[in-house]
Amino acid sequence: MRRIFAASLGTVTVLAGLASVAPASQADVRKGHTHVVRPGHSIQAAVDRARPGDTIKLQAGHYAGGVLVRKRLTIRGEGNRTIIRPGYRDHCAKAKAPGMGICVIGRSKHPVRGATIRNLTVQDFKGTGVHGMYTDRLAVMAVLAKNNGEYGIAEYRSTRGEFTWNWAIDNADDAGLYVGDTANARGTVVAHNHSYGNTLGVLVRHAHHVKVYDNEITGNCAGVALVDDGQKGGQGHNQVQKNKIYRNNRNCAAHGPVPALGGTGILFFGGEHNTVAKNTVKGNRGRLPYSGGIVLFPGVAPEHGSARPARHNLIKANVARGNAPYDLVDKSGSKTNRFRHNKCRTSNPRGLC
Repeated sequence: MRRIFAASLGTVTVLAGLASVAPASQADVRKGHTHVVRPGHSIQAAVDRARPGDTIKLQAGHYAGGVLVRKRLTIRGEGNRTIIRPGYRDHCAKAKAPGMGICVIGRSKHPVRGATIRNLTVQDFKGTGVHGMYTDRLAVMAVLAKNNGEYGIAEYRSTRGEFTWNWAIDNADDAGLYVGDTANARGTVVAHNHSYGNTLGVLVRHAHHVKVYDNEITGNCAGVALVDDGQKGGQGHNQVQKNKIYRNNRNCAAHGPVPALGGTGILFFGGEHNTVAKNTVKGNRGRLPYSGGIVLFPGVAPEHGSARPARHNLIKANVARGNAPYDLVDKSGSKTNRFRHNKCRTSNPRGLC
């Protein structure tokens, strides 16, 4: 999909540079050797040489992506001046994850623990900028992920992730930031990020115990989506709090299982026991069935069965104004959702404000 959000390249560059000064995490103070890679040289060669706990330091410049990580390493650049783009050889394809910029991939019951990717740019990949599969404590920090064909930054079947201080911009078909396919994410954090110009700003699908807070999400087709896609276990027990979600008014045509989207702030497709609180949700306006400020619908129906309702969710103390057709919409299929102390003007049905 073409980029619709109008952010100048100069603005993106400055903001990404500011992101590079994000606070250090525990992952950055591990003992180990530092391997310096100069522009044009192979990141993968340094990764292969390194031992668990080492740091791969990338100088400012351009590098080939498709980097496969299977051990506890830190890959650290020099902010938006370190740029990873597609190269001639895709090492991620060896792990059945072609088209990724950097892929951190473990195995079931043997996750990659404690890998860190930070202070760099991943762009123009057919798949995802930074991709995690079977990881524990994967940290992606101060990364600019832009113009990728699927997701900006994503992790699957992983626990205790930390996605902080990132910029996810113009990632075409899916979400800027994604967490999914985990029965218990064990407090994976998506915080202090900026997500612009994607189909979805933040997507939590078929996952439990994810925390999404203090993000700025605008210019997408939908801001935050919590999705029960019909798989066993559903989606729930997630927290979406203190985010700024405004003017997510792009129009995205339906593709695959994803319906047409546009003009939605926070969208529930099913899910239970989620808390959506203290968010600012303004100016999300559209004419589609799912448009509006905070919108609850049933989940996706499984192949043999009916869709589960969105139920037992708490929507509390949000400021939802200037959204259309309504600030709050409850078409969840359940009467168990609680709307408490929200500041809004319009709702369907009436009386939710």
